[in-house]
Formats: sequence, structure tokens, C-alpha cells
Amino acid sequence: MSDLRFAAFGAGFWTKYQLHGWREIAGAKCVAICDRTLGKALACAQQFPIPAVYSDVEALLGKEELDFVDIVTGPEAHEQIALMALKYKLPVICQKPLAPSLAAA
Repeated sequence: MSDLRFAAFGAGFWTKYQLHGWREIAGAKCVAICDRTLGKALACAQQFPIPAVYSDVEALLGKEELDFVDIVTGPEAHEQIALMALKYKLPVICQKPLAPSLAAA
């Protein structure tokens, strides 16, 4: 079985814990990371060796071949990123809280 390729969205405080967790899952490989602050994404990519770094969600989704995405941003960005991923027919893992409101969820 080939690796499941995923992208992480967000490179803040919780992302390092999430990526450490993914390292424990055989067959899961983070191939790209995106954060609106490129320097944060670059630092995370260096720490976890992640080959592709982006600051634009749409650019990442349009270029990378992915099996799913993991959204580790603040809840205010979850809906926008999830809807973009769904446009590309990608399954979404989204950290809690899912959204800032029931309507957005």
C-alpha cells in the first residue's frame, strides 16, 4: 500500500503536536504545509522535513497530489479551508473547535 499523502494547514503552536502524532501512523506522509505566515511554514517544514511549503491555500491545493488535508489553524479559518479542500474532493480532518458557530459547522 502506498503512503497517504496529506497537507497540513497552519504552522502554529498545535501543529507540531499534530505532526508528531502523524509520524506515529504508518503510511501517512505530510507532503506540504501552508501558513499565511510563510516563515512559520518554512520553520515547521524544516523541523519535520516537509518537502513543499506554501502561504496560499488555493496554490497548494491546485498543485499537490493529496489524499486528505489536516486543518490545524484557528477556528476562524476552518470553514474557508475546508470548503476549498472539498472543492478538490479531498477528505478533511479539522481540529476542534470545528467552527466558531453552529451555522458555520
